[in-house]
Amino acid sequence: MLRGYAVSIGQFGRGSFYTVEQFAALPEDNSMRYELDSGYLVASPRPHLNHMIVAGRLCAQLDRQLPNHLLAVQEIDVMLLLDPPIVRIPDLVVLHARAVNRQRLVTAEDVVLAVEVLSPGSLKIDTVVKPLEYADANIPNLWLVDPKPPVTVSTFTLVDGEFEESQRAEHALTTAEPCPLRVDLDSLLPAVFG
Repeated sequence: MLRGYAVSIGQFGRGSFYTVEQFAALPEDNSMRYELDSGYLVASPRPHLNHMIVAGRLCAQLDRQLPNHLLAVQEIDVMLLLDPPIVRIPDLVVLHARAVNRQRLVTAEDVVLAVEVLSPGSLKIDTVVKPLEYADANIPNLWLVDPKPPVTVSTFTLVDGEFEESQRAEHALTTAEPCPLRVDLDSLLPAVFG
């Protein structure tokens, strides 16, 4: 078991196997972040304040620049695979706007960019496990954001089924994928955290 992650117990049942449909039908519980890992519920603590601030400010910057057919959304369940059932919650995704019209989970096909803001308690999940799963699900772009001052972003592009690092940015990020974007990284964290 990885530090910061534990199999859910309590009302959902310890060690129970879930399909994607059963997972989607679970009652809302905002006390933890619940993901589905090969059919088993995995719970992690809610992110720390600086993590949420960085993700929120990044989402706002992206949303202002995206074309109308794309949306930036924080903490949304994304179905990566049906067999075995895997549902992850990236810190932020950019997805096709058409996905909001469907009454089901967002799928990997809807996502053009997944963003993970790194946390000490989930570093291995965020930098090893999720990138492999996102690549297997054909999500074309991945950003790993390190919120420690100065905030940095490593961008990755899917090439032949594997992520290749495109760039590592500090202070400002300019990229053409998934569309032309410029992010002021210095403004993602308030000066009080620096």
